[in-house]
Amino acid sequence: MNTRAPMNYLALSGVGNVGKTTFCRYVLAPGSGASIATLESHSPSGDEAAPIDSGVLAAHLFAAPPGGVILDVGVGDVHEALAALALVYRQDSGLSARLRIITPLLCDSKSVAGLRWLLRQLPDALRPAVRAVWNRVRSEEELKDSDIARAARSVARQGGAQLCLAPLCESALYDPAHPLVRRYGGVGGLANVSDEEIRAAPLSDMSALLAGRDAAQAALANCREVYAALAE
Repeated sequence: MNTRAPMNYLALSGVGNVGKTTFCRYVLAPGSGASIATLESHSPSGDEAAPIDSGVLAAHLFAAPPGGVILDVGVGDVHEALAALALVYRQDSGLSARLRIITPLLCDSKSVAGLRWLLRQLPDALRPAVRAVWNRVRSEEELKDSDIARAARSVARQGGAQLCLAPLCESALYDPAHPLVRRYGGVGGLANVSDEEIRAAPLSDMSALLAGRDAAQAALANCREVYAALAE
């Protein structure tokens, strides 16, 4: 049983299209059970996340909701989010103890530069709250001894952030429109398909069901592994 106090998660990056919303939906929300709020004034998401402004973001951080909260910040609003962080930190120096700033990295120099920029903008005492994490990795071999991986490790170390070793793999990002995912009401439903149900399926469907269940179980396991690393 997990008795850890709920954390607040702020998905934040100095560059766009690195997977902040992906982490909120696939990793943070299932792992923490908290709801997602989005600060995206320039391009409203139109999805299930409740839209907020920078004042509400600061209030969320200051109030420390007992169940935790997930705040997804669009790159167009990063300066407002940083201002809210600085404001709350001036009032509450214990903010970093209950906050994780999730900064996804792709295997490219642009997202590593975004991490460097972000760390320079944060108050020194909030940098340890940053969890840089790899996204859409084809395999963990892709990160071994690459120039990008070395650069990310150096930026994180020098900036006082933590680079998570568990990457979110491409295989964990199941397409919601996949026929099997739709049939079973989500990846969780597909992962829990019973052996009896597979045996009862037409022979032409059994192979796809077995492969789909295995892939869904692996996807959920990867998301849980990444969440555990980010929550540390």
